[in-house]
Amino acid sequence: MTRVRRISILPTLLLCLSCAGLNYPTPTDDPSARSNPTGETEIRKEERGSESFGIPEQIDTTSEVERPLSWSELTRLAREAQVRTDDDEASERLAQAALLVADLPPYHARRRATFGLRARQAMSLAVIGKMEAADQLADELIAEFEADPEIGGSAFVPLAISVAQRRKAAADEAGEPDAQLHLLHVALVAAQTDTASRERMDMAFRLSNDAMHEKEYDLARRAIDQAVLDAQRVDPLNREQAASLRVYKARVALAQGDLETAEAAATAANQIFEEISADDSNRGVAEATLAQILAERGELERALMISRGAMARLESSESLVEDARRQILGSAARVERISGNLEAARRHYAAALEIPTLDFVVDDDLTRDLARELAELGSAASQDEAARP
Repeated sequence: MTRVRRISILPTLLLCLSCAGLNYPTPTDDPSARSNPTGETEIRKEERGSESFGIPEQIDTTSEVERPLSWSELTRLAREAQVRTDDDEASERLAQAALLVADLPPYHARRRATFGLRARQAMSLAVIGKMEAADQLADELIAEFEADPEIGGSAFVPLAISVAQRRKAAADEAGEPDAQLHLLHVALVAAQTDTASRERMDMAFRLSNDAMHEKEYDLARRAIDQAVLDAQRVDPLNREQAASLRVYKARVALAQGDLETAEAAATAANQIFEEISADDSNRGVAEATLAQILAERGELERALMISRGAMARLESSESLVEDARRQILGSAARVERISGNLEAARRHYAAALEIPTLDFVVDDDLTRDLARELAELGSAASQDEAARP
């Protein structure tokens, strides 16, 4: 029985061995087939796979260099270019970054950051003398800010101021009208989006003076109001500064014709100066300013009393600075003119104009105005003489 089993197994094994060779591919002379041991079967399998989706297979050949850069990558490359002083590449990268965030709201952090980086780039271009590129970029940023004021920030303020100063110098050199006031207004609006600071207070005060020079009284009022508020926040213990700013506010309000605000500001300034025992220059200017305001309001008795008190301070004190002397004399002349004492007014006008002029806009404007008013008095006197029989 055992022998029969052994004999029956042997043919089966021989049969399996003889058929094993049928599982290998038949050799071929096609080189492509030899390089692919699976032959044509894999190719057909891939074709079937593609046909099953109805879309031919595509291979992604986009290189790393051709891939669009993200905002973070562009700003990083821009900063690296700035470190290398490659301003052309820095400007290009920042322009690309600006395009990426152009559709974001103006208060979005990335759009504001891009705007600030470009503002600093514009100032860097001006520093190295690339004025055409600097002005072009600055104009783009100013236009963008005016369209969306929320985008501005601390970096834009010095740009607007520097452009204004540069263009003012160019206008002065060419003898052309100064066109910086609009840019300073833009700078103030941008600064108002940030917190109070001494820099903003100083800028607002300077803008107020420049606006007064251009007779833009509403802008001057807005700027001096900002300066007063910032002084209260950043340096509340400096009472002399607070009073001085209120004197300027009184003058701006007087020029506007807002006599109530002017009187309130001048009264507050005088009270502070008295409380802190301020020097004669500050106290004399504040008193003279209040006297002129009261005269404009028709309170001539009070106005004359305060004005003559300021004149007594001027005559008895040798410590008064030159511009304070001119301001006191000028206000006294105006009070006397309003009261009808034209002879006293002429004396005060003439004395004010004898003081040497100082090299700043406020004093230049006051000197010019006083000279014009004195000339008008002389013209009126001549007409009166001619009218007499």
